[in-house]
Amino acid sequence: MTMTQDWLQHLNSDQRQAVTHPAGPLLVLAGAGSGKTRVLTHRIAFLIAEQGVAPHQIVAMTFTNKAAQEMRERVDQLLDGHGQAGQVTISTFHSLGARILRRHAPAAGLEWNFSIYDDADQRRLITRILDEAGDERARADVRRLQSYIDACKNRGWTPSQAHENAHDARAEADAELYANYQRALTQAGAVDFGDLILGVLVLFREHPDLAKQYSQRWQHVLVDEFQDTNPAQYELLDHLTLAHNNLTVVGDDDQAIYRWRGATVANILGFEDANEAAARVKLEQNYRSTSVILEAANDVIARNDRRHAKKLWTERQGGEPIVAFTGADDREEAAYVAETIFDMARQGGNFDDVAIFYRTNAQGRLFEEQLRQWGVPYRIIGGLSFYAREEIKDLLAYLRCALNPRDDVATARVINTPRRGIGKTTLEKLTAATSVPGVESLQGALLLTLEDRPAQNDLFAARRPRPSNPTERLLIETVEELSGVSRRGIDEFWKILEATRDDLLHYEELTPVLERLIERISYFEHLERTDSESAEDRTRNVGELLSAIEEFEQDPNSEALIASVQEAMPDDLDDLLTTAPASLRLRAFLDRSALVQSTDGDNGPGQAVTMMTIHGSKGLEFPTVFVAGLEEETFPSLRDPGDSEELAEERRLAYVAITRAEDRLYMTNARRRRVYGQFKDTEPSRFLLDIDPSRLIIDPRSAAKELDYARDRRKRLGAPHGEFPEPQMPSQGGALYDFNQAPSSDEHLAQDTPDWESNFSQSPQEWDVTHTPAGDDQLIGVTVSHSRFGIGEVVSVSGSGDKARLTVDFPAVGQQTVIRKFLKVLG
Repeated sequence: MTMTQDWLQHLNSDQRQAVTHPAGPLLVLAGAGSGKTRVLTHRIAFLIAEQGVAPHQIVAMTFTNKAAQEMRERVDQLLDGHGQAGQVTISTFHSLGARILRRHAPAAGLEWNFSIYDDADQRRLITRILDEAGDERARADVRRLQSYIDACKNRGWTPSQAHENAHDARAEADAELYANYQRALTQAGAVDFGDLILGVLVLFREHPDLAKQYSQRWQHVLVDEFQDTNPAQYELLDHLTLAHNNLTVVGDDDQAIYRWRGATVANILGFEDANEAAARVKLEQNYRSTSVILEAANDVIARNDRRHAKKLWTERQGGEPIVAFTGADDREEAAYVAETIFDMARQGGNFDDVAIFYRTNAQGRLFEEQLRQWGVPYRIIGGLSFYAREEIKDLLAYLRCALNPRDDVATARVINTPRRGIGKTTLEKLTAATSVPGVESLQGALLLTLEDRPAQNDLFAARRPRPSNPTERLLIETVEELSGVSRRGIDEFWKILEATRDDLLHYEELTPVLERLIERISYFEHLERTDSESAEDRTRNVGELLSAIEEFEQDPNSEALIASVQEAMPDDLDDLLTTAPASLRLRAFLDRSALVQSTDGDNGPGQAVTMMTIHGSKGLEFPTVFVAGLEEETFPSLRDPGDSEELAEERRLAYVAITRAEDRLYMTNARRRRVYGQFKDTEPSRFLLDIDPSRLIIDPRSAAKELDYARDRRKRLGAPHGEFPEPQMPSQGGALYDFNQAPSSDEHLAQDTPDWESNFSQSPQEWDVTHTPAGDDQLIGVTVSHSRFGIGEVVSVSGSGDKARLTVDFPAVGQQTVIRKFLKVLG
């Protein structure tokens, strides 16, 4: 038996066809679980062992170092460990770019020992450029500009090309900033991550003979996960195949889910048009899942129009039906998942075999809490525990330092968040003053800067006379003589604390206290300014915190925690703030959230359920998978319901989620979901309804006895069965919600179309996150209610979505500006 025959007997006919393809362009459409890595590695070994291609004449590219290492190890095993795999260039795109740039640094205008800047370095450089130029744009615009530069580089655009495609003043200013940024990078002897590809493109454009040399050196080019490539990477492949056409690309357009990162599915969809002689091989046999699971995945993805037609199949015929469950609300959904996993383990199952997928990070909070209550260990992959997230820690820190003036950790965290001119040096001076008797805390030190500021509710002891000790006196004087900017910032911060304490005194419930705090510090605007790319996701997390507090207050079991707080207080305590009902609730809630944090996340050694977003699940597989939140506006999560490309990518996400399951698949949702502290009725996800009902069973514990639990409600709204009405304005105390989690800035730079230039040149409003889209102005004249101001009428609207600012005329207090999500629409 020859070596080839020995290899081939381990491959199915389609894999064998791809592996033994002689030469020329080859498109391998590798469905989920169809053995794409096996095909790539066997093809490399085949070229070396059977076709006589020298190992150093092969280059294979992928997207992660882990994948590259796995590929190298497999090739080495196939070649009997003779070391030939080490001569093959197996690399990530960016590692290959760095290698070429260092080798030809002078031609690229670089020193060979150039530095590579990471994201933080990028932001610092952009900030410095803005400061030095006296640019009027706020430093908070840095992340948007960083995103803009990255998007240009993903498209293969130099600053001059960015200028050519700028069609308004703002785009011109951004392009100029990009040019200044590149000059600063060169002066610093550095490149950023995007330059590792763009720098090579510029080098090859200016020195085509050099590109030809590399093409002649690497006679065979192979690419993994081709559906995740961006336009710049595609151009790089063009350069590397100038002298030949031996390009093998392996990927699956049905798993193209990184549009928001700049990847374009157009690369794989248009491969055969760009390479007329290309052969195509489909890998449709799945080695992972049961036939029931694969048929469900096919049901969902078949509704996408722009795709290469393929249908996964498996020899694992049959399998357990997919279980559908609808909770009465999202808490019941999470409880069902936790209880089901607990029962599996009790019957001998392994926690490591189970994964919970959700569309957005914010959804994970309820699952964390329920798993903890059922004693189920878990680990969160690709994300933080809910209570460990920066935005959650910020807001809880505000509440902590309002409640406890001696909590220096909480005070230090938020004293300059959002920025109010209290810098590191000022904080160091304040901290030093805490060593003085009678000061003893950061908030005590703050009082030294505030003239005639009364200590509220006896939270602070009376100011002591100036100490006689020279060192202590100097420390106090240093604080008292702080600059005007710092003093104004301290005064602003102190007023926020006082107002929050006043709310704790006068509200019995915590929810309005937190709502008013968020408004008072303009926290959503702070998120948008400092991190526009993830502001949407972080805003949703804040809404989930409001939901968590409201649930806590409505949970009868919380009364025991509140009672335990009261029992711990001295009998003679007469401090109004400490004994106020909202303060008691807050202390109990903080205790509970701290307990969640102490037991969440990766439990270290031992079995644990895996929790992650669907984006993080790509490439993984688990015997049992729970896909949660299958509701319209949650999954799919659509910014623009009319955007067919956005819906197509959401459908691909559903396909990815389903095909991660090997043996058992659970698909769950809830009749109503709490968002920003208020319940909203839901519609079942179209992806769930796409699946042939014969493949599913409804769990007897489900609150709905049919998949389309909202059919009757939809009929009342006038929408026929199978069609989803446009989002309706709630008629009774509801709120309008935007469930989208995709990054908002520069999204138009990642459209799935080969017409890069026309797509990049968009109208100014697509760049402006404060633009009010059509429909928002319909709120003008609408009657709304607010927890504090009462009932009023909307006078004007600024911004869009949940973060829009509405000016409302309240008869009781006059006109007030309120964030939209904190208003209940009455009509």
